[in-house]
Amino acid sequence: MWIPTKTKKYGVAVYNWRGDTKFGLPLEIGETVQILEECQGWYRGFSTKNRAIKGIFPQAYVYLKPCKVDNEGLFESVVPVEDSVVREVTLVLREWADIWKRLYVVCN
Repeated sequence: MWIPTKTKKYGVAVYNWRGDTKFGLPLEIGETVQILEECQGWYRGFSTKNRAIKGIFPQAYVYLKPCKVDNEGLFESVVPVEDSVVREVTLVLREWADIWKRLYVVCN
């Protein structure tokens, strides 16, 4: 039975997961997710990169981070609670990772 989460709302993938199960949401290390529901070791939610695609992923693959929830309910938005410098460095490193993947993994 899927139960809506009250405090577990935002997390970061700590492992790659291919999403190789029915309704699975593939995750890459460092990808941020918004969590909607939980059930027996699984979360249901979406990647903040693409909010339109929802799916399930294992709880053990996600590190929960503190966040602030605005407009709780159907149209809620989750804002991470972290230092602005940490946030900026994280965004830059993610951007660099995407560039490196495109240059050296996808092209070869």
